[in-house]
Amino acid sequence: MKTPLFFCAVIMSFAFSNCKKDNLIVEIPKDIVSKKKLDPYTEVQYGNMPLIISVPHGGIVSPNNIPDRSCPNITTVTDGKTNELLNVIDSIFKIEYGIQPYFVTTYLKRTKLDQNREIIEATCGNNSIENIWNNYHLSIDTCITKILQKYPQVLFIDLHGHGHTKQRLELGYLINGNNLRNPNAINPNTTSYYNQLLLNPFLSSNQFVLNNNAFGTLMANKNFPSVPSIQDAAPLVTDDYFDGGYNTQIYTSALYPKVFGWQLETNFIGIRDNNISYILFAKAFTKSILKYFDSTTNIKTNEFGK
Repeated sequence: MKTPLFFCAVIMSFAFSNCKKDNLIVEIPKDIVSKKKLDPYTEVQYGNMPLIISVPHGGIVSPNNIPDRSCPNITTVTDGKTNELLNVIDSIFKIEYGIQPYFVTTYLKRTKLDQNREIIEATCGNNSIENIWNNYHLSIDTCITKILQKYPQVLFIDLHGHGHTKQRLELGYLINGNNLRNPNAINPNTTSYYNQLLLNPFLSSNQFVLNNNAFGTLMANKNFPSVPSIQDAAPLVTDDYFDGGYNTQIYTSALYPKVFGWQLETNFIGIRDNNISYILFAKAFTKSILKYFDSTTNIKTNEFGK
């Protein structure tokens, strides 16, 4: 499988990698399935590591034959450039490590369908697009099943983009800002990492939120400020903060006892604003994910791709 030349060329141009002509071919194991469309708007990739990335709000396709959603109290804002960010993350995994994540993404605009809501709100009662919603969510379910055939647990990340004033990552562990400000109030049973605590009793809530190897801390150490992290433990009372939505709630629940993860809200400046930002973030993300697996799970990264 050939890695995308565009991303290698960009990396070469800005000297962010030693990507050379001689190593543009990455050997991907034969059991890896390339990206495929399940319908005109839903794309899935089967990978060779126990990571699923879901991107529900990055679509920009707005066909006239699908009416805009119009039910009460809905949100229709697009998470701009999150599909593009996903593609660079995927490319960096392949170019630098020879592995690839599982992912599910949509190209349909959120004004038409919201893939981070239950089906009634997601479609606003438009039965004609229920199959598109089902394709997305059944794909996540299928990815989980495939991973668990090889690995004991699954990391699920729901990738988003926020427009809040503070330019930092917001990690949604299903813990609201008030509880992050008062850690003793955190109920591990309701967090998105609870399944991981059950699978690994030696871990604690602190391991995921404020530990040296917490994902937020790892990213902050690579110059991507994150909340929660050791460097920024909790949002202020006056801060906007997303603590996780439908996908995170469902796919890290008791329905999927071997899945844990978080909602990842990316800021725009320095992450989604240009090609250089995509690459810098993707390199920090991939390194942090691999270190996170080695430090916080019983799956070692040298097992990936085998």
